[in-house]
Amino acid sequence: MKKHRILIGLIAVLSLGVGYILSPEKAVDERIFLRDLAPEIQFSEKKGSPLLYSSDAGIVAFNSHDIAPEIRGYAGPVKLLVAMDSSGRITGLRILEHRETKNYVQYMETSQYLSQFIGKSVHDPIEVGNDIDGISRATVSVNALAKTAGDASRIVASQAFGIAVQTKERASGSAAWLWYLLTFLAALGSYFATLRSKKLLRLRDITMAAGIVVIGLYLSTPFSVLHVFNLALLRPSASLLWYLIMASTALSVVLAGRFYCGWLCPFGALSEFIARLPFRKWGMSHKMDDRWRNAKYIFFGLAMLAVFLGRRSDFGNYETYVTLFSFSGNYLAWTLVGLSLAANLRVERFWCRYLCPVAALTGLLCRKTVGYRSRQDCPMANKPDPLIAECIRCNRCYTGTGETT
Repeated sequence: MKKHRILIGLIAVLSLGVGYILSPEKAVDERIFLRDLAPEIQFSEKKGSPLLYSSDAGIVAFNSHDIAPEIRGYAGPVKLLVAMDSSGRITGLRILEHRETKNYVQYMETSQYLSQFIGKSVHDPIEVGNDIDGISRATVSVNALAKTAGDASRIVASQAFGIAVQTKERASGSAAWLWYLLTFLAALGSYFATLRSKKLLRLRDITMAAGIVVIGLYLSTPFSVLHVFNLALLRPSASLLWYLIMASTALSVVLAGRFYCGWLCPFGALSEFIARLPFRKWGMSHKMDDRWRNAKYIFFGLAMLAVFLGRRSDFGNYETYVTLFSFSGNYLAWTLVGLSLAANLRVERFWCRYLCPVAALTGLLCRKTVGYRSRQDCPMANKPDPLIAECIRCNRCYTGTGETT
């Protein structure tokens, strides 16, 4: 495991450094989008304060990020090119750039969805769910899109056209972070309770089911290496839920290694429940199993290399749980989901053991802990005295004090 840590660490540092040098952030050619946005209008060069493309037709266009750069989505700003007339009415809108996960925001990028903004006045509220359609499983992203379009348009209308804007947005809020926090605390409390008493092990099944329902189906926010990639690329989110997921997972790794994998991960829980169905499992020697388990580190390292060199987090998006719980993906992605789930009928926690990048990441960060010996009904089919990086802390086999060494 020490060799794995050194190698993955070197890949991370070197590829991140080389990526910054060879793949700097490139400015989007706004002129291309401008011609598509209003092909019949001739715009001047962008200038002034606020920065605008002006025209003899009385239409102006602007990059929303120039006007309201502080608004961010789940993985960074959603940059828009907006055209607006002198009365403060939006006449065109295109997405210039964003870093949101494609699976969740494919519909948001369509002309059909963006057409909802056309004709909106700066005097109108632009609120997701009331004035603009929401998109299930992409709440933070579409809220950022709507707020960016609304706030930037009002600033331009006020400063460029002298329009007095007096709108009052409806009060809104989200309890998503609270649901996640309650689920996490319940699972963590159950984990420590089962360290003391094997009679309470049924609590784990309850928390795994909660992970599927709350984190997977309701919130659609499983912890993903895309979170880590975006953070490494200095693209933090504006979402409180994003920070809570990152902080809680980091804390759980410190306290209990791969706790997230064994107690909260909705895909891992679904895989384990499928593996409990009465199908005969394939036999495999521990030596062969160990070799195949190294595959997840190889795939994780390659994904990290592609992401950091190309400075695009979507290059590392091969996680089955992103496809499954976003309800979005291409045929190849859905095939991988289906095969990964079906494989559990013959190989316990197939994805977790051999392919999962989160398993690789949390395994690399695990501290050595005594007391986990494995046993015949191990949900990971671990060998006796396994590497702690392969233990998901189900506590079935726990016999020691759990003190780290």
